[in-house]
Amino acid sequence: MKPPELIDDLILNMFKESKGAFVSGQTMSNKIRISRTAVWKHIEGLRREGYVIVSTPSRGYSLVVAPDKLSASEIKRGINTKTIGREVQVFNAVVSTNDIAMEMGARGMQEGLVIVAESQSHGRGRLGRTWISPGNVNIYASILFRPELSPVYAPTLTMMASLATATAISKTTGLEAKIKWPNDILIGSKKVSGILTEMNAEEEMINYVVVGIGINVNMRVGDLPDGLRIPATSLMECIGEKVDRTALLKQLIETIDSDYDGLKNKGIMSVVKRWRENCITLNKKVKATLPGEVITGVAEDVTQQGGLVIKMAEGHTKVIYAGDITILE
Repeated sequence: MKPPELIDDLILNMFKESKGAFVSGQTMSNKIRISRTAVWKHIEGLRREGYVIVSTPSRGYSLVVAPDKLSASEIKRGINTKTIGREVQVFNAVVSTNDIAMEMGARGMQEGLVIVAESQSHGRGRLGRTWISPGNVNIYASILFRPELSPVYAPTLTMMASLATATAISKTTGLEAKIKWPNDILIGSKKVSGILTEMNAEEEMINYVVVGIGINVNMRVGDLPDGLRIPATSLMECIGEKVDRTALLKQLIETIDSDYDGLKNKGIMSVVKRWRENCITLNKKVKATLPGEVITGVAEDVTQQGGLVIKMAEGHTKVIYAGDITILE
């Protein structure tokens, strides 16, 4: 039995190919191999999601207006990748895209799987924080990797993903996106995206890694709760118009695929070097809020394991791997 989301995608793809012409229920039934009653139920479901579909007894169905919805077929259409995006699954609502991708990893799914959702009920960020995930306006995506890396180098995938996200945003919108250690993407001083990496590993070997990426695309920042750790923005608010989420997601998948290929062929330092060049945290005076202490110093470097090297006023250095960083100057 085909998943409901796949059937919806197949129906929408038939509408796209018809270019506004009517498609009969029998044609849909034959091509998708479901009953005409099932076709009607899926049409009704699409209508509830905001698709304006007209129907006549003698001609079938015609799509008049489509909402801004993500679909697996549209995301995969025309992308040119080696690994990432070989399979794309899109869900209307999930608890967390990372949860689904981690479950798929445990089931043995091949790397390159991309899980996308229109909304998350319990999206999460770093250090267990909640990632606010309103529906049908942003990008919530998780990607499954099976890298041949030691677990201590798993943060390299976070660095790679943050670079790819900043690049995809810049290419799609023309905005200058920069990285703030360890996983924030900023436009100016405001956060527009974050990365969450989770893995299943043994002592010396990674079984699989899931990199979750959230991007504030077309949301209104005024709808966010007060008191966020870092002031937030969205791409729409930065450029003054809606951004094509499908185009941005396709660019993101292609960029991550290219960067992942580079990581495998050129090694970890190829990622670290580029990350250093695009991180606004380095060479700045910072305050680091850590469990049980707060330190200040100059962020001098980042290690191959993703640690931030802070030079203290006393002259010694401290490497941190988790914590909140505030740029002081």
